[in-house]
Amino acid sequence: MKLEQFASVTQGVFLSRVQTVPVMEEEKSTLCKYSLYSMKEMNEWLSPDPNITSEGSQDVYVAIDRIGTLPIAKEGWVLISLTSQRAVALQQEHVGKLIPSNFAIIEPIEGLYSDYLEWFINEHPDCRKQLKVATQGSSVAALSIQMLRTLDIILPPMSDQIKVGSVHRLLHRKNRLLQERIVLEQQYARHIMMRYIKEEFK
Repeated sequence: MKLEQFASVTQGVFLSRVQTVPVMEEEKSTLCKYSLYSMKEMNEWLSPDPNITSEGSQDVYVAIDRIGTLPIAKEGWVLISLTSQRAVALQQEHVGKLIPSNFAIIEPIEGLYSDYLEWFINEHPDCRKQLKVATQGSSVAALSIQMLRTLDIILPPMSDQIKVGSVHRLLHRKNRLLQERIVLEQQYARHIMMRYIKEEFK
């Protein structure tokens, strides 16, 4: 089965085509400001380390009459970085961000659960092999939209997709909590050691 049978696959927007830089304060009234979804944000979401935080997101101004044509993030979309080949299923906290051209946007139509697709793209060996082969021999190791549309996917019944996606999401959360615990234990140990030193030299 091909991905395009169950989802639309498009590319994010090229900022040079839509971004407007206001020269005067008055011009902002004719523009709309959006926060840009970034690779840093994707890496923060995928990392098990809770201390990795993205810096303040970049804002861009777009003419109001272009709004209807823009890829504005929606919950349930899946983004794939065309260069790192990693995927993220967008959650409520991502809604409203502008998706730039270094991401492919996968919008499930029916029969495809977004959390399952995130897991399949990031973890399934068959999929990882397809993505690796697709970029071999290329001077720029970037995926194409057409390749993603014809990506072979394994699609179990929706009930099983939900189970896999839910376990994937819970494991990710568990890993973040474990990492957070390790950090707190290290901080506590350092505090105790510093206290011993201070008491020793009183």
